[in-house]
Amino acid sequence: MTHTRNDIARLAGVSPATVSRVYNRPEVVSKDKVRRVLAAAGKVGYSPNKSASALRRKGTGVILFLERKPGSLSGEARFYAWFYADILRAVKSIVDETTYQISLYSYASLRDIARIRERNLCDAVICHEMGDAAAARAVRRLGLPYVCCFHTDHLDGFNRCFIDEIHGGGLAAEQFRMTGHRRPAHITGRVEHIRTCRQRWDGFRQGFDGVPVKLIDGELGIQGGYQSGRRLVPDIKAGQIDCVFVVNDLTCVGVVQAFAEAAIRVPRDVSLIAYDNLPFISTLPFKLATIDVSVGKAYREATRLLLKALREPAPIVQAVRPVFVPGESVQARRQP
Repeated sequence: MTHTRNDIARLAGVSPATVSRVYNRPEVVSKDKVRRVLAAAGKVGYSPNKSASALRRKGTGVILFLERKPGSLSGEARFYAWFYADILRAVKSIVDETTYQISLYSYASLRDIARIRERNLCDAVICHEMGDAAAARAVRRLGLPYVCCFHTDHLDGFNRCFIDEIHGGGLAAEQFRMTGHRRPAHITGRVEHIRTCRQRWDGFRQGFDGVPVKLIDGELGIQGGYQSGRRLVPDIKAGQIDCVFVVNDLTCVGVVQAFAEAAIRVPRDVSLIAYDNLPFISTLPFKLATIDVSVGKAYREATRLLLKALREPAPIVQAVRPVFVPGESVQARRQP
């Protein structure tokens, strides 16, 4: 049996118009009514006819997920493929509550972006990891609602939803200060050339508010972390460093290896916080404290704002803050 919007309205005890608003403009419906409508729809397996809704709107009914044509992932880059799955699930979780559909589109050139409008492929665009201003301008020229996501804080004048990396670095400093640490170090890589690394470093040193922070600026990745960790070993053994913030989880794996090789115990000899909260850190011999980059939250927020802009055009500028994930690698220090 095929159920209609009117059936769902009767089951939920609301009007048919409210059912439509739940799927098209949920923010204008009370949470109780949204819950009742979605529960009724789930009970009978109802989903709106997205194609028919698109025709009524005189649009395509499609939200385009735009990304640069991906190359083959190899080596340590494969670890970050987890982000991609989280991102797509986040976008889908918001779009699924509407009458829109998601379509993926990869571009290799600015001409590929221009074809989006020529082919009438979508009503709005979510730009994945678009840090290139030229590509962002090409999207803006489409004349469609759009938002650029993730590491896009530098795209002034464009619609963007980005991670507040400075806040993330500050979170690590805050946790160390709250647990009595006063001799910090930071392990990073190419800090003057990689914006994300520089922002995390800026947030960390600012968070210590005048306390000297030793910087080890080496290479990223497991081998880079191993070499940087070895450089810190003498300072830790001399009692000159009591906590280390590592720029990302992958680099931290190498740091942990270097510390273990030198018989430095985490957290007894030194406390450790990393960044990203990737799944592979569960393979370490202790639960690593880390900063969750909140990538799923960023894309959910970007999708909500984009859907709102489809109805009420407005600029989009939204920062999303990472969160601290506690672990066994931080131990409180007694102060003399």
